[in-house]
Amino acid sequence: MSQVATKKRLVIRNEKVNVTGHFHELGSVLRGDAEGFCDGFEVTISLDSDEDPKEIRELIRLARQMCFTEKALAGSTPVQVNHYINGQNFEI
Repeated sequence: MSQVATKKRLVIRNEKVNVTGHFHELGSVLRGDAEGFCDGFEVTISLDSDEDPKEIRELIRLARQMCFTEKALAGSTPVQVNHYINGQNFEI
């Protein structure tokens, strides 16, 4: 948010982003069928500013549009996982 505010020459203060993730597990590790699930995220954005509320609304919209993390969580971003055991590539 602060990068976008700087580029738009907007003054913001006390910027805070709080993210809460909700998860659950099913199955059993001992049975080998355990699985973890992400049920969603809650994001709370707070900041102080004397700028026009319309400008702040646009700032938040644009900052969210440019957020790599939000895009990865909301979309279907490919994930590649490599395994190394004792320094050697380990195929699963």
